[in-house]
Amino acid sequence: MIKRSLFVICGLCFWVFQNEARADEDVNTKFGKISMDEMTADVCPIDSNAYAYYIFDTGNTEFRYAESTIRSNDSSSSQKGFQLYFQRHFRIKILKKEGFDWGDFSIPLYVDGADEEKLLGFKAFTYTLEGGTIEKTKLENKDAKVEETSEHINTLKFAMPNLKEGCIIEVQYQIVSDFLFNLQEWYFQSTIPVLHSEYRVDIPEYFHYNQAQKGYFPVDVKTDRRSDKFSITYIQQEQGSQQGYKYTQDYDFVEYISEYSANNIPAFPNEKFLHSRENYVSKVEFELAYTKFPNANMHYYTTTWEATDDKLQQSYNFGRELSKEGHLKEAVEQLKATGYTDIPLMGAALNYMQSQMSWNGKRSIYTTSSVNKAFKDGEGNVADINLNLVILLRQLGFKASPLILSTQDHGIILLGRPSLTRFNYVIAHVQTADGTFLLDATDPSSFINLLPIRCLNDKGRIIGDAAEKWVELHSLQPYVSRSYAVMQIDSSMNVSGKVKKKLEGYAAYKFKDEARKSSSLDEFIKSIEEKDSKLKISDMEVPPIDSMGLNFAITYKVDASQMIMNAGDMAYLNISIDPFYDENPFKLDKREFPVEFDYPMSLQQSLTITLPENFEVSEVPETITFQLPNSAGTFSYRCLSMTGTLQISSAVTIRKDMFLPDEYAELKQFIQGVIEKQNEMIVFKSI
Repeated sequence: MIKRSLFVICGLCFWVFQNEARADEDVNTKFGKISMDEMTADVCPIDSNAYAYYIFDTGNTEFRYAESTIRSNDSSSSQKGFQLYFQRHFRIKILKKEGFDWGDFSIPLYVDGADEEKLLGFKAFTYTLEGGTIEKTKLENKDAKVEETSEHINTLKFAMPNLKEGCIIEVQYQIVSDFLFNLQEWYFQSTIPVLHSEYRVDIPEYFHYNQAQKGYFPVDVKTDRRSDKFSITYIQQEQGSQQGYKYTQDYDFVEYISEYSANNIPAFPNEKFLHSRENYVSKVEFELAYTKFPNANMHYYTTTWEATDDKLQQSYNFGRELSKEGHLKEAVEQLKATGYTDIPLMGAALNYMQSQMSWNGKRSIYTTSSVNKAFKDGEGNVADINLNLVILLRQLGFKASPLILSTQDHGIILLGRPSLTRFNYVIAHVQTADGTFLLDATDPSSFINLLPIRCLNDKGRIIGDAAEKWVELHSLQPYVSRSYAVMQIDSSMNVSGKVKKKLEGYAAYKFKDEARKSSSLDEFIKSIEEKDSKLKISDMEVPPIDSMGLNFAITYKVDASQMIMNAGDMAYLNISIDPFYDENPFKLDKREFPVEFDYPMSLQQSLTITLPENFEVSEVPETITFQLPNSAGTFSYRCLSMTGTLQISSAVTIRKDMFLPDEYAELKQFIQGVIEKQNEMIVFKSI
């Protein structure tokens, strides 16, 4: 676990600010000044396989004082102080149709009650080359729509018009914000190449931000400072009189200028087994630490984890909701009447809440309204459901607490930066004499200590009484599949038999999850056959879905005749009831980022095959065993030929869920070795 945290943190460092950097001298970054060279370009200069790329992406944030005149008889004139002005301007070249998705954009705007960020100066054009002339098509305002995407985010969404291969998209806008904590972060890297990216931030001395740079692509950073001032005219109106006086006060301050720039930034790879690019993409983030204005005390915004705990416990949409119990009185009586105790009672409570409430797909650590209303409605967000679960468990006598976390796609929590903004999910935590138990009622396929895969992300924090607040959220359960097959090959080379498969941990979870998505057992069997067209399954026996827990067994008959190839006097068999991988998922020669599996894995197979009397075994694969360094993974294979029968056994185990970049080559080679071995043929000849 230490390695995991260190690896991410090593890609994160605190930087000081820097000077301005310009884009390529040959590119005119003035809006609308598109060159013929840009229009006729048919390949990305740094990636010949790219279907689109940023020609440039520039931005800047500055602070402006909102009011230059303050009147004593107008309290609203003194309510606003500094505001953030963020401006972004970018140009994208679309080379191929596959790049048309880059014509769809979203601009998030922060909202808090009646206060909201404002979008100004928005303009967007598509440029095409028509008969040697550059034509432009404007995005009309009516084609840009604002949607409420979460409690605090409204999103402007738009699709650029007249997209064609070879076109250029150009967008510019400004966001004015009163939310000084929301200084815009900046991504230097994207999933398409970026020829030039720069971001400038001018911060008055009154504000101190922690600045964190992430990622592994180098970004130039320069800093400067300058003197500046702003003036405020105060108008003092005498009560009950038109008379008054005014005076102007100048405020001198130092402004710290910071600029980040990078050139020829490769596309962030779309790699498998990477939970979130947020953990590794090159970007810079800002967190307001404190403010210090003239003749005023220092005001801190960063905090401690203990303070964030207290804030949540006092929140009307979190901690105070946990005192509401009356709506679950009947549920408590019903569950106590079962006679269950301890873990069976805990499981019954989880199953009850899973059956009574449906998740609406929204993630938050805060309830939408109240837990009792959500329970009555039978649906809600993550907090609505799992805070109800915590209340229910407490009423049943368990020491239950909420545990907040960040889901895989949301990135990990940085333990050195206490903040609630990185958390987007809450589950139930139970502590007993037998250990720690984690539960999530949003997913009917989950079970005790078998969380939805989205939750398996580094650490979560207990909000409540606990000696150790941080809880590991990975490697909770392995993926374990054990297959036992008894097969026969008849004289016509038909292969059939019966399979018993024992599923544990996330093998059980994934089977249960896939089964729930099917309307019938026949449809589910068909979905399995579609994944492996060489198998035909029948007479499957499975336990009732609601009784599937951490482990269970299934049986079925199988026709694997397509796995044998008859060639006259010879026959070739390649049989695997539960293959590890059909092909190696790792294609790159070198990987810059970790490999993040969702869980450790163990797949075991044991097959006994009865041979036809007119054939005998001519050749079998060699017995082999190999492993990864430090036994992080092991593989074994054995095929024994005895009179009239074959016995095949194989086992592959991956014991950890994260491999660092310097372990990648060996992991890739290990998996390739497993695949090659499971593809080797058993050779028969007629007698």
